[in-house]
Amino acid sequence: MGFSALAQAAPLLTNLLLTPYLIARLGLDRFGVWSLILIFLATLTVLDGGVGASLARFHAYHGARGERDGTGRLVIGSLTLFLCFGALVTVLCLLLAPTITSALDVPARLHDEEHRLLTVLGPLLTLALASNSAVALLQANGRFRALAGVSGGSCLVYALAVIALIDQSAGLPLLAALTAGRYLLATVGGLCAGARHVKLTRPLLPTPPERREFGRYALRMQLSGFTMFLNGEIDALVIAALLPVRYIGIFAVGYQAAMGLRSLPLYAIPPVLTRMTHVYAGDGLPGAVHEFHVLQARWLPTALTYGVVTTAVVAVAVQVWVGPELALSGAIAAVLLAGYSVQVALTGVRTCFVRAIGKPGYETRYSWAATVVNIALTVPLTLLWGVVGVVLATAVGLTAGSLYFVVVCRRAGLHRMQGRLPRRWLPATALAATLAVLGDLLILGLGWHGAVPLLLAGLPVLVGLAAASVLLVPELTDRPVPVKHGGSP
Repeated sequence: MGFSALAQAAPLLTNLLLTPYLIARLGLDRFGVWSLILIFLATLTVLDGGVGASLARFHAYHGARGERDGTGRLVIGSLTLFLCFGALVTVLCLLLAPTITSALDVPARLHDEEHRLLTVLGPLLTLALASNSAVALLQANGRFRALAGVSGGSCLVYALAVIALIDQSAGLPLLAALTAGRYLLATVGGLCAGARHVKLTRPLLPTPPERREFGRYALRMQLSGFTMFLNGEIDALVIAALLPVRYIGIFAVGYQAAMGLRSLPLYAIPPVLTRMTHVYAGDGLPGAVHEFHVLQARWLPTALTYGVVTTAVVAVAVQVWVGPELALSGAIAAVLLAGYSVQVALTGVRTCFVRAIGKPGYETRYSWAATVVNIALTVPLTLLWGVVGVVLATAVGLTAGSLYFVVVCRRAGLHRMQGRLPRRWLPATALAATLAVLGDLLILGLGWHGAVPLLLAGLPVLVGLAAASVLLVPELTDRPVPVKHGGSP
């Protein structure tokens, strides 16, 4: 899990560190154009038909069964599909680039650079998706140390190249070329590191039965991924339509803080999914159910403790970061993070379970349920409580959808509900939250604001979580292991 976290955090940290440098070197307008291209890229990456989100499960399944030829067909097939998708986007961008450029409020002196960036969006998309394919191959085969090396190495080379080559005279196409180089380096490095798990034999592409099975799975993953993307976009659109424009910036700060804290426990999901899929491939549904209960018994109290502590402290931490004048952003982050915490605790291991057993449709149902509740509540709650009402609708929707997911998963074999939380959970969590909040209030009282004080504000949180772990870990490790069907441990 540590190497998985390192691999996933490397791109985020790289962007965090390079953003001030790029703004200073490119200027705010040119950096805005580059950010717009990255938004287009992120959107198209989500809309890949669910292929990227499905690869980890199928690679893990083939790996557990020793089917290196099946893995090879999946690698070739996914890369071929990504190449076709990138070519389609390239053609569309060539046709629509003038229209897009004229429709956006971009300074005339940057029209040429924006047009050129749009024409290379397709190749960038292909390489980004290909790098995701290589990442999935390593994740599925438990190669997290190699993954951390590939991800960290490609990000380091990219950061050094940006610092060395990007200046006031450098164009945005050069930055796009460096970004493409990072994706290419991650793709080649990942495929080389995972080569021993791949065997290329005829046919090179997945067979019709394999395509049908993968296609049904990927379609459901696409629907789930789209709803997660939609939930964030709905909030921004409603704020833009019903509230003054300055509230969009206030919302963006709180949303960024909540999403960042939510992502930390999710770094554990790839190893859990890999293990769950291997167990299912070897022991079938009874083995996967047993493994779920073993993992959930530890995941639930750990995730809930983390969620309670970070929710309690995030409002203060946001003020340390951006100043007390944006205290409303802190409130937004707290409301959102409360919903995210329930979602992560209840759905994290369950999501791995339904994906591992090949039934992602259950995840799709809960995602759409959360979206429907969110949409139904957004406008009335916004009219009542403004921007806080917007995020409250999202939090309620996520909570309702997560509870629905718990019920739905009974149909997938999870009939027995998880036991109670550990006896020491409440005092351990209360102690951790108290230490974290008091520590951050002390830092806020010093009047320091910015990225460095924000990092300092993380120390009381770590101290609080460490104190909670001292109380919880012995009880978690001593909990009885559930017994498999048939009586074998």
